Amino acid sequence: MEYYSPEKDIEIYYQISGNENGPKMVLIHGLFLNSDCWRYQLPAFESKYHILRFDLRGHGRSTKPEKQFKVRNYVDDMASLLNHLNWTSELYLVGHSLGGMVALVYGFENLSNVKKMVVADSFCFVAEEAVADVTGRINDRTLEKFASEISVRGMIPYDNEKAEFVKKLVMDHMTKQDCLQATEASEGFNICENLKNLNIPVLLLVGEKDITTPVWASKMLNGWLPNSELTIIPDAGHLTILDHSDEFNNLVLSFWEK
Repeated sequence: MEYYSPEKDIEIYYQISGNENGPKMVLIHGLFLNSDCWRYQLPAFESKYHILRFDLRGHGRSTKPEKQFKVRNYVDDMASLLNHLNWTSELYLVGHSLGGMVALVYGFENLSNVKKMVVADSFCFVAEEAVADVTGRINDRTLEKFASEISVRGMIPYDNEKAEFVKKLVMDHMTKQDCLQATEASEGFNICENLKNLNIPVLLLVGEKDITTPVWASKMLNGWLPNSELTIIPDAGHLTILDHSDEFNNLVLSFWEK
């Protein structure tokens, strides 16, 4: 467990694990979660890959800034951390939801650093209505109820043990204000046009029953990205890393290896 400070008063929590001699894989978590969310991926990935996972600013054990931040800050934090660690070539990126957005921006800004990328349950723009919907749900509920509903809305089939795990990820590290700030960071995000220059291999994964970033959102990404392929995971929700973890892991590994 380590901390890195990409700028004054900001500390990013990160962990490195796995095969030190293996290819470098970076795992980027989604909104409200943190780097612990990859618990079902690590056993599948660590034997062959050298893995970096970290908490985005405003999440987990990383700094919760008082002033508003944007997706731009997430990307800059990650780029600074990667430079600090000298992880700047032949990278395999895996981003889920918000993490997919971060991976895409890093990818088209640092093409020579990335070998392949998996973007799961994500999108290239965030509508104002989507931000308003989430902030409304945060304001109208207790933190516990909101954290519980993440799994109710995002996990198919619903699993109580995994839902409790998700709730704990949020409640152990975030307040309602932290959740609001993290949500508002995506306001105005739109990188669709930029993706036509991202010509590295990208695997797009999406749950068939994802209501947060629906299948059509990944189909749009597939249309913009010149070297991408799309796999729809049957009967899965938004939390594919949890509700269909074995299938998710196998798809990622087979994409890396082909």
